[in-house]
Amino acid sequence: MPAEHYIELVGKTIAVMEALRDHPNGSVLQQVAERTGQVKSSTHRILQSLKKHGYVDQESAGGMYRLGWRVATLMQGLSGNTGLQQFARPYLRELTESFKESSYLAVLRSGRGIFVEVQETRRDLRLVDPIGAEVHFHATAAGKAMAAFFPAERQDQLLRALPLARLTSHTLTDPSRVRDEWAVTRQRGYAVNEGETIVGAFFAAAPILDANQQVCASLSVGVPQPRYSSEIGERLAVDLVESCRHISNTLQATGYVHDAG
Repeated sequence: MPAEHYIELVGKTIAVMEALRDHPNGSVLQQVAERTGQVKSSTHRILQSLKKHGYVDQESAGGMYRLGWRVATLMQGLSGNTGLQQFARPYLRELTESFKESSYLAVLRSGRGIFVEVQETRRDLRLVDPIGAEVHFHATAAGKAMAAFFPAERQDQLLRALPLARLTSHTLTDPSRVRDEWAVTRQRGYAVNEGETIVGAFFAAAPILDANQQVCASLSVGVPQPRYSSEIGERLAVDLVESCRHISNTLQATGYVHDAG
């Protein structure tokens, strides 16, 4: 490309947006500057300009920057119907990078929850890849995170129709206790599974809502018991809820309505 046809500021702006894309949970100014190789003052002006037009979000002065909702609307205009998996994939990567554990996306299809995406850890000791497996609404964190946000009538139907299989000695099989677990999950915003499906494994999950505020999916992370601690569990819950909130906001901004059929 001839030099006179290249606008350096556009290149710098794209570099900033790509740096934010690769870290969807947010980056502070210093991090963005380091990743792009640009000086802080120039990076700050670019970020503030993008923020003014809705292409970057910053929740508080001096806080972290993230790509804004207008980026998602551009993506929708390009593809016509950007998939849920595409929206969620960067968050799976970031969760796995942050915790060095495998992360999973489960999506509602035909009344069932199906694991459709996994970002595996590189560690030797890791939990099995569940792609294509069905969630257990009464036992898996991924399933409980979705079922907790179903309407009460649908929860009633599930409790009448589902075989509440005992997968381990920790699995809840009494309908009233499962209902209580869903209520607790909904109140705190995330689900946990402590050995209810795999002995020696901890999972946490949070729900994803579409533009109609209907639950359509969940993100989860699994931790083998030897690496688990209550501190890790608390950090996981915070990051999962935050990640799912950002995905849900993006789905709302783009008008994405999930087809569960």
